[in-house]
Amino acid sequence: MVKRQLLIPSIAFPRVEERLKVLPELDIALWSPEATQRQDGSPISLPELKPEIAWIPIDMFFTGQFLEFVEAFLTPGSVKWVQACLAGTDAPPFHRIREAKIRLSNSDSPNAGVAEYVMSSVLNVVHKWPERQKQQAEERWVQEGWREIGEMKWLVVGFGSIGGEVAKRARAFGAEVVGARRTRVVDDRATKMVTMAEIHNELPDADIVIIACPLNDATRGLVDENFFSQMKPESILVNVARGPVVDTKALLSALDRNELSHAILDVFDVEPLNSGNLLWQHPSVTMTSHIAGAGSGITSRGDNVFIEQLTEYLAGRPLRLEVK
Repeated sequence: MVKRQLLIPSIAFPRVEERLKVLPELDIALWSPEATQRQDGSPISLPELKPEIAWIPIDMFFTGQFLEFVEAFLTPGSVKWVQACLAGTDAPPFHRIREAKIRLSNSDSPNAGVAEYVMSSVLNVVHKWPERQKQQAEERWVQEGWREIGEMKWLVVGFGSIGGEVAKRARAFGAEVVGARRTRVVDDRATKMVTMAEIHNELPDADIVIIACPLNDATRGLVDENFFSQMKPESILVNVARGPVVDTKALLSALDRNELSHAILDVFDVEPLNSGNLLWQHPSVTMTSHIAGAGSGITSRGDNVFIEQLTEYLAGRPLRLEVK
């Protein structure tokens, strides 16, 4: 049997070792910044390193070895398919993979975490927890209610796998959920589905606006001055897509004009966000450092996605997460 070489970071290998044993056609090469070796610890020389498959597990981001690992599997020029660990593939290393005509699959492993982040951050704002904590610190007894999620209309711009996970959770609270995609589809996770061209019809009534669409030529700057002018003054914007989907200057102006009440941001035009940026101290902005998908389940879900997609690839079947 001619074996097909898989390059996998050694740090992630123990988690999937048992499941890889049922795939005898694989020649597994374990990568670390120090060396590339076989499972028995013997070194693999550069002429022997000819991977057909590479897996980028979430560990590569946690350890900061993403770029180094991508360079390692691109250098031999033999890779035909790469499984990534994130939903987005707009980072420069992914562009290199695509430019090399290598098949690339993304991952839906962060999505449950992103959806939970959206719910928790919206509840934090709606329930006014920062103000309640301030009242506690000042020993002030204040009894004040809040508007329930179940009375709200949510507009999810970009109703893919992340948007769908958000919708499931919002509807569990009783909310009305309108999903927007490029083309009209039927999706039971939403109360109503519209096209991206129709979102402006929904904005005037939307209490919560979730931005979860991919970044491309059509969505860059989508949330602009005109977008904000159609939002409710009491509404909340949540961006878990990519920073450039939202025009930051227009956002700040809209907040100052009370065209919306609050913005929850996990992504930015440039990351890390530069010191002195007005977003840091704005009283109507809640921000986090691009961690919406970093829930505790992302690693195990990512491992499962890799095994699923690897099995399909080796069998020559279509890959449900392949980036077209």
